[in-house]
Formats: sequence, C-alpha cells, structure tokens
Amino acid sequence: HGISHQYCARHAAQILGRDLASLRLITCHLGNGCSLAAIRDGRSVDTTMGFTPLEGLMMGTRSGSVDPGILIHLLRQQGCSAEKLDEVLNRESGLYGVSGVSGNMREVLAAMAKGNPRAKLAFDVYVHRLRSGSAAACESFAFLGLKLDREKNARSPADQEVSTADSAVRVLIVRTQEDWAIAQECWSWRRANAPPGAR
Repeated sequence: HGISHQYCARHAAQILGRDLASLRLITCHLGNGCSLAAIRDGRSVDTTMGFTPLEGLMMGTRSGSVDPGILIHLLRQQGCSAEKLDEVLNRESGLYGVSGVSGNMREVLAAMAKGNPRAKLAFDVYVHRLRSGSAAACESFAFLGLKLDREKNARSPADQEVSTADSAVRVLIVRTQEDWAIAQECWSWRRANAPPGAR
C-alpha cells in the first residue's frame, strides 16, 4: 500500500496547493486491503501495517490485528494447522468472515440495508477499527476539530475536499492511482539513470 499512500499524499499536496514537506497528513487506503499512514514532512512516520498485511485494520477477507490468544485457542482447542490458520486469517476473516456475505463493502451495505445483523456487525467493527486507527495516527500530530460536509462526503467526490470551511482539519477524498504512481517512479528512475544523451 506504500505506493498508494505516497500517491495520495502527493496528490493531496497538489489539490491543497502546498508543498508536501509542509504538510501533516493521514492517508487511508480503503479497498479490499486497508491501511492508514501518518505522513509528516513528506515521509511516512507511522502505519497500521506490520510484518505482514494482516496487522492493522480489518479488511475485505483479512482479519486485521487480532488478540494473539485467539490464535493459540484455534491451534490448541480447534486443532487448526498453520496452513488452515493462514487461510482463515487471510481469506475467511474481515468483512467476509464477520458478515458471512462478502468481503466487498458495497455488498455488506446492501445486506445491512435488508436487515442482516451480521452485515451490520461487520460494518460496525470495520468502522470502529478505522476510527481507532485514525485516532492513533492523529495522536502523533495532536490535532482535532475535524468537521465534514456530510452532503459532499456522501457523494464521495474524487480528488476533492469534503471538510467544512470552518474545519480545523482539511479532509480530502483522493482516488488512488497506484499504476500511474509506479509508472511515474519508473520514468523518474529511467531519466535519472539513463546515459547522457539518452534522457
């Protein structure tokens, strides 16, 4: 997700008309995989990710951070093999595991609208984990006073601000373009490393 966080941070700086090095940002990569990053002076200073993508936020099919005691219980009491535990944590957990419906948030929301209690629980756990992770990332910057323009935010506009004019913190929705970010990095590397005359 690092490329996504980098792209979103750079694009947010462009939208705000500010130098990236002057900003303190929290970027959220929310898709089937999810993560947060705290960015200060243009560099990531904290992230919800760990040794593997399993740590951190609840995702489409990944558990996110769990109590290690659960793993011990599954190994001892349920007789899970390491392979089965890996399968459960990576492909049978998260939104899918809790909702029993899908790892896709749109499908979870549709099931929730039809009164599915497990879909509601999955949504609530997902939002709780996202809020907890965001609050922890904000803690390193110690800023508060965020106010969303609820109508604008509900429209989920691409590459626009969704905070109110009097919000102490500006909030943007930036659609990540990881493929474009990779292409830009490759092009920059190529130009920097090409022999003279080939640039």
